[in-house]
Amino acid sequence: MPQNTRRVDRFWLSLIERPFVFLVLVLLGLAMLPVAVWLDLRAISDVSLKSQAIDLDQAISKIRTYYAQNVVSRVLNAPGDVSPTHEYHETPGGIPIPATLSIELGEVIGGEARNLEYRFVSDLPFQGRASHDLSAFETSALTEFRESRDPEDVAIGYEGSIFDRKIQIASPVVLGEACVACHNSHPESLKQNWTAGDIKGIQAITISQPIAANLWSFKFLLLYFAGAGLIGAAVTGLQWHQATRFHKMNLTLEAANGQIASLNEQLTSENLRLGAEIEVARQIQMMVLPTKDELGGIHQLEIAAFMEPADEVGGDYYDVLQLDGRVKIGIGDVTGHGLESGVLMLMVQSVAVALQEQGLSNPRQFLVTLNSAICRNIKRTRTDKHLTLSFLDFEHDKLTLSGQHEELIILRRDGGCEIVDTVDLGFPIGLDEDIEPFIEMKVLPFEAGDLIILYTDGVTEAESPAGQLFGMDRLVDSALRHQTPNAARVLEGILADLKAHIGTQTVHDDITLLVVRHT
Repeated sequence: MPQNTRRVDRFWLSLIERPFVFLVLVLLGLAMLPVAVWLDLRAISDVSLKSQAIDLDQAISKIRTYYAQNVVSRVLNAPGDVSPTHEYHETPGGIPIPATLSIELGEVIGGEARNLEYRFVSDLPFQGRASHDLSAFETSALTEFRESRDPEDVAIGYEGSIFDRKIQIASPVVLGEACVACHNSHPESLKQNWTAGDIKGIQAITISQPIAANLWSFKFLLLYFAGAGLIGAAVTGLQWHQATRFHKMNLTLEAANGQIASLNEQLTSENLRLGAEIEVARQIQMMVLPTKDELGGIHQLEIAAFMEPADEVGGDYYDVLQLDGRVKIGIGDVTGHGLESGVLMLMVQSVAVALQEQGLSNPRQFLVTLNSAICRNIKRTRTDKHLTLSFLDFEHDKLTLSGQHEELIILRRDGGCEIVDTVDLGFPIGLDEDIEPFIEMKVLPFEAGDLIILYTDGVTEAESPAGQLFGMDRLVDSALRHQTPNAARVLEGILADLKAHIGTQTVHDDITLLVVRHT
């Protein structure tokens, strides 16, 4: 697991273990949402106030221009009883000049609207008038305007907190030709060397937005935040509850994993022990099979044998017993495969050797006695295994076949082939204590040059990758193709065909194959 992931896991675990800290963080996170929205609203308010101030500034400037061009100008061009003057209050027939109109208009606007202020001010007013107290913003704006001399220049400033915003906008008051003539000739003017384009003063507009006073205007937004906060707190509480449960479950799982790890160690130890025991059983099974020397030391017979268990321990049986010139060849197949089948195979082998050593030569009695011993052992071990079993008793130029197993293949030296069925010659060993009524014997000629093939069903039922069985026909064809005066070569040829047929398919059953040739 990456180091960063582990740190994140530890961080969340520490929060789960400290619910109050977790709750404070959640509430803080919820509280920051309306603050963020409030700041955005303030930014929107600033943009709106700026737009309003600019529009109002332009409107008043146009009104003043309109008044100068269409009222004052017409009065001046038509002498009569009406005259423009800044002292129009004391002058009969007097009307305010544009500057006076603007100054008094500011007083009217500022007096009626608490949140709106309009000022038409200059640092050089006429004598006899109250001086204008310019704010720092107005002083700075006037200085900038006189430096730039741009009539379109605008200065903007913001004041206030997040609960009370104020925007200030100032534009220059530019003297035209008529204004210059008036100011330079008026006896009360403090400066009489004005030129057209000079900045006489500024027109300043201030718009306030008391956000805190209008807080209830956001009632729907506040209600939304309250509802969202409650839902968020509820969801957070639920998530924390679930996280706590999962944390407890993880602790339980960790404890269970520790127990499982301990059990796995025990199972590993037990598996090693069982594996060792199975290996011992396999070694014992392979040790009791006839050796090459034993197979090669039998008079008049050449025997080649192969056995390959599907598991560590197989359930196939074959043996070659020789005593006082009597040769007995046995082949059998225990049901299933694995340890139990292998143990039963060893029982059969031990009993068969013991009976042969006792000199029991009658094939029928041999099988009956062997079956009785095996049945007793099966009852003791409480297993449900049994086996098919056939014996071949060789004597000079004949064979005595007894017991039930797979069909017997005989290849004659003249090229003929015989298939001998054993179904009627016996009964499965281990199913019934008394099988004597079912045992039959069949005497077969077996002359020099003849060849017998014995096998278990692992050969005929071996599957190809396509699911096709090797079958009896393929086995006979393979035996005929590889028939030579050498039992080992015949065995090798059949095994090569069998393995080519199996290919990559899994072997599901034990494979045993014997080739016996009369020399």
